[in-house]
Amino acid sequence: MTEFLALVPWIVVLVVFICLTGLAWRLTNVIGELARLLSPAGVPALSPVITLPRSAVTEVHAPVAAAPAPAALPKPQAASAGTPSWYSAAMAEIGFHETGNNQGIERYIALSHCGAPGDPWCAIFANAMLEQAGIAGTRSAASQSFRGHPGFALLTGPALGAIVVFWRGSKESGLGHVGFYAGEDAAHIWTLGGNENDAVRIEALPKASATFGLVGYFWPKSVALPVIGPLAAPSGQVATPALQAPAANASVAMGTQHNITATMFGGQQSAYGGAIDDHSPGVALPFHFIGDRPRVRVTSCANGLSIDCAIVDVGPWNINDPYWITGARPQAESGTDSRGRHSNGAGIDLTLAAATAIKLDGKGRVEWEFVQSPLAPGATHPNVT
Repeated sequence: MTEFLALVPWIVVLVVFICLTGLAWRLTNVIGELARLLSPAGVPALSPVITLPRSAVTEVHAPVAAAPAPAALPKPQAASAGTPSWYSAAMAEIGFHETGNNQGIERYIALSHCGAPGDPWCAIFANAMLEQAGIAGTRSAASQSFRGHPGFALLTGPALGAIVVFWRGSKESGLGHVGFYAGEDAAHIWTLGGNENDAVRIEALPKASATFGLVGYFWPKSVALPVIGPLAAPSGQVATPALQAPAANASVAMGTQHNITATMFGGQQSAYGGAIDDHSPGVALPFHFIGDRPRVRVTSCANGLSIDCAIVDVGPWNINDPYWITGARPQAESGTDSRGRHSNGAGIDLTLAAATAIKLDGKGRVEWEFVQSPLAPGATHPNVT
């Protein structure tokens, strides 16, 4: 009896299993019958469609022979894109100013492996920027050293950052200027370079004049050739108003500059070349004019006396502050110049002769305007080396 009672649980489990199996079979039949009744007449019930991944479908097909690889196309001539590294390095130097007489350029001399303090330093600067970018320069302080150098190719036209070489005096003089191409307008090439009015800056230089002109564009042979083509003259802070003398009528249209602090200067070399003549009426304005420079009429605010003067130098204080074009006050009136030096607020300098003519004793207030009497054509050329 005890043995029978021990088997009872197992018998119950077996009966339950058999009942569930039967119930499942009956349920399957019912579902099948319902499907048949609900299907449209004459149309068999569809089996579910299973979409397989593309890879899975491929695997169940017979192997397909792989298509032959296309023949390799010849590689096109590489062209450098973007801004050349040496040009970016030069842009970062904008604002550097020598300490006078081509001094204070020791860092560029060390980078370029050429030149010495006191040397004209446009080629020193160009070589320094190339060497800093890992490109061997000419290692010569001569602006014309890029012409015919085995490491540099003559381009068929301009390109951003191309080394642009100019002649000065005459095409056979061996003198000139060198910098990096930044753009152009109809008459000028905008050049980023050193020793441009004693500083690193972008300056518009004439393509052709009686004493200055373009030689050509050069490119390091170790660097892929650039895309050739002219670029519009740059805009922005370093390339504000065109660096050439305003036309006479445009000068007059700029109007009179009122209540400008004037000081005296003299006994020094001019940024335009040669010594400043203390006995000739002249002024300095804080902007480097290219080509013929208009004359300036200066009038004392104290007594109304006037004198017409030539523009004989760049200054005072700043070298790229054409406030008469921008409509602003002279930057030096802020109390410091663009290099952070304490200033006396002067926006124009007068030679001894000009100051004497209007009875200005060292410093005073003046009004000034351009007059329609530019200097004779060809009297000056850009102050570049």
